[in-house]
Amino acid sequence: MEATVTPAVSASAPGRTTGQFGVVVFLASDIMLFAAFFAAYFLLRSTADQWPAEGVELDTVRDGFFTLVLVSSSFTMIAADRAHDRGDRRRMRHWLTATILLGGAFFVNQITEYATIDFRWDESTYGSVFWGLTGLHAMHVLGGLTALVLLYIRATRTRSLDEITPWANGISLFWHLVDVIWVCVFVTIFVIR
Repeated sequence: MEATVTPAVSASAPGRTTGQFGVVVFLASDIMLFAAFFAAYFLLRSTADQWPAEGVELDTVRDGFFTLVLVSSSFTMIAADRAHDRGDRRRMRHWLTATILLGGAFFVNQITEYATIDFRWDESTYGSVFWGLTGLHAMHVLGGLTALVLLYIRATRTRSLDEITPWANGISLFWHLVDVIWVCVFVTIFVIR
């Protein structure tokens, strides 16, 4: 008589992996982190006598242009994803390069803005929340660019693009989240004011 052994952990749903679940949990925690920063921004704004602080000048036109640059990088990322799904390594690398260049241009603009704005993080409540929110986003952009470069390298070196599918999907989701969060930051800081 043979005994049947029931596994302690059941297999995951078809098409889902532990890695994908991990990415979703990470992105959810990232959304909660930014939610706290947005909540702080609106709370501080509601209690301030003057918002933004006196002497704060932001280049909304320039930042609007670079917002379009960053949003464009989502479309090139979608093109890279589609090339990956077709198994077209050359086109995938082409679109990843475009995404990296667009994201890099956005990041350089952020650093340039930090070097040229006329207020510091410790001068006012507005300065603190501006630097905190945009700085947190800038770190995410830098992390995303690093991941995109690593994905490009893996797409070049791997035998089959299928080997990097979970990794590529996770990076794509992260990059789109970074773009969506920036749109929220831009509207909050540069449009609503």
